[in-house]
Amino acid sequence: MAQLKLFEWLFGKQDKNKKVMVTGELNSIFYEKNSESIPSYIQDNLNDKLRPYQKRALEALEFLLNENYSSEIINAGYQNKHLLFNMATGSGKTMVMASIILYMYYKYRYQNFLFFVNTDAIITKTRENLLNPTSSKYLFSKDSIMIDGEYIIIEEVNDFPINPNKNTIYLKLTSIQGLHEELNNPRENTITYDSLKQNEIVMLGDEAHHFNADTKKKKLSKEEVKALSWERTINDILYLRNDKGQVINNKLFEFTATLDMENKSIFEKYVDKIIYSYDLKEFMEDKYSKNVVRLQATETDDVKMMDALLMSQYRKLLARENGIYIKPILMFKSNTIKVSNNKEEEFKRLIGDLSVENMLEHVKKRLLSVSKGSILNTMYSYYLEKETLEINKIIIEIKVDFHYLNILNANGKELLSVDNATLLNTLEEPNNPIRVIFAVAKLNEGWDVLNLYDIVRVGEGSSTTKSATDSEAQLIGRGARYYPFTYNKNKSYRRRFDFQSTELGVLETLYYHTTNESAYLKNLEKSLDAINLDTNVDGTQKVLEAKLKEKFKKSDVFKFGNLYENETKETTANDYDSLYSYGIEGTWEIEYISRVAEKNLLTNQMDQLASSNISYLMSLEETIVRKAMQRNKFFHFDRLKEYVPILSSKKDFMENEKFLGNKSIRVYLPNHMPPSQLTKKDKLIITEKYLSYVEDKIRLNYHKIHGLKTFKPIPIRDRVKDYTILATDKDYNHERISQRIVNEPTNSLNWYIYDRAVMNNLEYSLLKLLDSFYNTIREKYSTVFLIRNDERSTRLTIREFDSVRGFMPDFILYLQNEEHILQVYIEPKGDHLVATDMWKQTLLEKIQVGEGITILGEDENVRLSGVKFFNELQRDDFIEDLSEVVNDGESLEKLI
Repeated sequence: MAQLKLFEWLFGKQDKNKKVMVTGELNSIFYEKNSESIPSYIQDNLNDKLRPYQKRALEALEFLLNENYSSEIINAGYQNKHLLFNMATGSGKTMVMASIILYMYYKYRYQNFLFFVNTDAIITKTRENLLNPTSSKYLFSKDSIMIDGEYIIIEEVNDFPINPNKNTIYLKLTSIQGLHEELNNPRENTITYDSLKQNEIVMLGDEAHHFNADTKKKKLSKEEVKALSWERTINDILYLRNDKGQVINNKLFEFTATLDMENKSIFEKYVDKIIYSYDLKEFMEDKYSKNVVRLQATETDDVKMMDALLMSQYRKLLARENGIYIKPILMFKSNTIKVSNNKEEEFKRLIGDLSVENMLEHVKKRLLSVSKGSILNTMYSYYLEKETLEINKIIIEIKVDFHYLNILNANGKELLSVDNATLLNTLEEPNNPIRVIFAVAKLNEGWDVLNLYDIVRVGEGSSTTKSATDSEAQLIGRGARYYPFTYNKNKSYRRRFDFQSTELGVLETLYYHTTNESAYLKNLEKSLDAINLDTNVDGTQKVLEAKLKEKFKKSDVFKFGNLYENETKETTANDYDSLYSYGIEGTWEIEYISRVAEKNLLTNQMDQLASSNISYLMSLEETIVRKAMQRNKFFHFDRLKEYVPILSSKKDFMENEKFLGNKSIRVYLPNHMPPSQLTKKDKLIITEKYLSYVEDKIRLNYHKIHGLKTFKPIPIRDRVKDYTILATDKDYNHERISQRIVNEPTNSLNWYIYDRAVMNNLEYSLLKLLDSFYNTIREKYSTVFLIRNDERSTRLTIREFDSVRGFMPDFILYLQNEEHILQVYIEPKGDHLVATDMWKQTLLEKIQVGEGITILGEDENVRLSGVKFFNELQRDDFIEDLSEVVNDGESLEKLI
């Protein structure tokens, strides 16, 4: 019971499977005190930009390791020796690991890192991620790893050295089976408990759900009996004692997408260890994944194979016609190796026998049996629109693309060979010829693939068990990883065609071709629900259309009226001609604490020291500044010039009084320490910290474009059009009621410009509220229209003033009387998004104030305003704000 209360305290009284990052009391501590951003030495030394959820995971770790808050963390029931990151398959757990390696090395001086997992395939993949700079999957900076001007190398080892080299990170990659064997049956040149006693280590455990047999303690299978000993080995390392009998400060950070918190023992083990949770549902809702659609059919395997083949090539051809490069991967999944190998031979025969005649015969026949809303219908129609000569060219291309040499069988031991492992983990590369994979189970975990678009279940058999469908759900989750592609010169790492009625949606969708057998589907749905993986069934998507009302199209507002969005300008070098331009002003201050004090003094002693300081103004010395700049890659001239374009040289930045020239740092020294005792090394450290501050400010405040306070007119007739969205049963039954799709007629809403309300439930609630105000508003404005700013058609964007962020407010309330035109930007906002999107409300409030705003080509009779967000929690605030803007402060609710 105490554990349950602790869980509710930490996780906000939610269902056990709906874990969130350190909420409750610990959450308030975290957000109140953890305002620091991710250290620049982490992002600078990674090959890709960290995503927001990855940053939050690192911020949570940084907070829990921060000794300043240790008492509050302990009081909240947490510890920081053994922690777990519960993150979705495909969300980039290894990128978080890479960041942790840099963080623990620099911040806490750990040099030894022990990575372990349960399969050799994941070790091969991780070696590419962390140790091979020539690999396309390498996660660290391709140039080099540099921190404080020092080059850092990562060296793979079998055993950790007793006397580690400076500037070296030692990494051992091993299977948990191999680690257990090494430690319990020691041999020469392998790791031992004695060697592990020599230095502190950080353990990184991947796919951690495999290490919990001892925790479960029930009737164990043979594999779980093995895992039991693995779990104990991990704990032995974690709580290893040195020769003096003291517990070594080792750390264990585990990672898994699968954590069964319904299991009481697992719950009790991890209740004080999960510091960050980001499940597959959140991952998909944030658009970092493909959509997943199930193609359920009772067709024979040869028909399903032909459908999948044509689907895969359709996707490739469609992408090419739109200037997009994609090499879609097709996977055939079976229950046994024998069946899989037989299906591979059948597929080879299918390719060999393919002709214009049998392809068109298949397409025409199948077109008669699929629903009009099915992707198969779209695909068959695409081929039938082609001339015979084009079809012949397509057949030739298919035979080349799907040649037997471009098929990879992932079932045998040869899968772990260097050549096959490389092919399997570089499927996205243009020079990798593989288009088809046949597999049973070896790819369910640890496989990084982005361009898998079709999984076809062939050789249906006795795999309707829950364990079998659990395995398939994991594979589907793996295939749901998003493939970033360039379209209209823009490369996106998130879906961009959601709700849009466009064929290009197929480039952002994984199709799972499966049977229509009810017992199997029932278990599959349970397995998918268990990992929070949302799927749709093909053919259930509906196109919902909203058309402009004829009355509105005949109005003068539509024919001659305007909407307004603010202009932007590209910044010039002269806009950033000093540190002041980046928000750096005044004298930077720092408290001096010696390395000895930092290491040995208790917190209260340090507080005492801080209370009796003397102030010293330390001038920046050229030689020290030069060295500090050399030790930080941001201040290498090619990088610095990107953010400070006015510079002609590094010397210019150092000597120009608008930048570092004649700058000083105010250092607070202990009252017993004269400034003369500051060593060159002390000054270098202080200068480096100052430059880190300068770097952060420059990065934060440099923008290539700025939003202006000048608004330009956009003719309504050119922007406001009919719009459509694609919706599924999932959209009608979203777990958040506010986000459920509504499709209602609006005949009674004369002031709403569309014939149907095709929107989410929160937006529809706004419509009904505004309708209740309509008569009151009409007392002041004879013309009243509510215009939906649809992101697929209208796309009216307003941007932050003197910044780059912009958004499309969902509605514009258009009001007109004899004196003036008033347009009000309105943004409904789900309660769960208010905090992260607060900058949008701030912009709306600035527009309401109106200071400095001008409207091009208009007189003072046109006015613009914004109002606070609309949602159920701040409904009253919204009404009060809207009343102030449109009704002279008199409440619009007075007549309700």
